[in-house]
Amino acid sequence: MIAMTESFIVPTRGKGTYEITSDVEEILVRSGIRTGIVTIFIQHTSASLVIYENADPRHGRTCIAFLRNWSPKIIRV
Repeated sequence: MIAMTESFIVPTRGKGTYEITSDVEEILVRSGIRTGIVTIFIQHTSASLVIYENADPRHGRTCIAFLRNWSPKIIRV
């Protein structure tokens, strides 16, 4: 079994959502691994990972709208 570890930094401009799909995809392509599991670890106490279907760009906006309605103090974008 092949295992690897890689990291990258996501520059941010404060609260909001940041797309990391291309960063993860680039690492996977470079690795040459074709089947397996990807674990994403976010090393920050106030960060979270949201996974949603990206076929339609409205899904990201819908997610943000839901979070704003659920708790306006959480996300102020």
